[in-house]
Amino acid sequence: MNKIILYLLFPLSVFLSASVADTNIENEFREIRSILMRQEQEIRDIRIDNQALRTIIVRQERAIRELRLENQALRNEVDDLQTFPSTSTKNKAEENEEKIPSSGSGQIEMSESPGKISMSKGKRAIGTGTPIAFFAYMSKSEHNPSNHHMLIFDIITTNLGGGYNRHSGMFSAPAAGLYVFTWTIYTGEHGKTAFAIYVNDDIVSSCFGETDGNSRDYDSETGTIVVSLNQHDDVYIRSIMACTTYVPSIDWHARTTFAGWKLD
Repeated sequence: MNKIILYLLFPLSVFLSASVADTNIENEFREIRSILMRQEQEIRDIRIDNQALRTIIVRQERAIRELRLENQALRNEVDDLQTFPSTSTKNKAEENEEKIPSSGSGQIEMSESPGKISMSKGKRAIGTGTPIAFFAYMSKSEHNPSNHHMLIFDIITTNLGGGYNRHSGMFSAPAAGLYVFTWTIYTGEHGKTAFAIYVNDDIVSSCFGETDGNSRDYDSETGTIVVSLNQHDDVYIRSIMACTTYVPSIDWHARTTFAGWKLD
């Protein structure tokens, strides 16, 4: 009789064990779903924070450009004052009985060419015929630049007109006109890079570099654009993705460069 009862209870015990196991699995699934939902919410929150940070960065870059414009305007005013002394300056000089030589150092001389004014004492000529051109390169490699990273070409070999800034990596047009810009960007081994050339906030052109797994496998991309600029327009090169390798700038055989000039 006892054996019969055991035979009857055994299937029931198996059924109860299976039910308990199913319940545990369902509870685990619920817990996993809960964790995934929390993680998805955290990801959404991080994306919102990143967008807010990007907005702040754009505003700061705009403020920096405005400050540069103000700075350039102040420089122009100083240049004008140095080139054409004001009446008050002349009067003050006369009151102090400072003698102004009729010739020699410090005298302003009008050149024969219209639209040009030259200063004695070795000062450069200013006017419509002043050339504007620059060439610069990076003194060292950039390791895995992040997205929106601006390249800084800190070694200047030519900077006629003073439009290029080696600290910011930006060229600010000293005068309106038609300009040519060219660049060469190297890509290190085992990865990808992508950069764009901007005029103010707008992308004008871009370049993409990719290398395989071979050691010392460099890739180089060169681009050229011709654009019409207003005075004080900014031109610069910035990444458009998180680069997965470095940007080499090594001696003469892998040098990352940036250049531009104004067409007459």
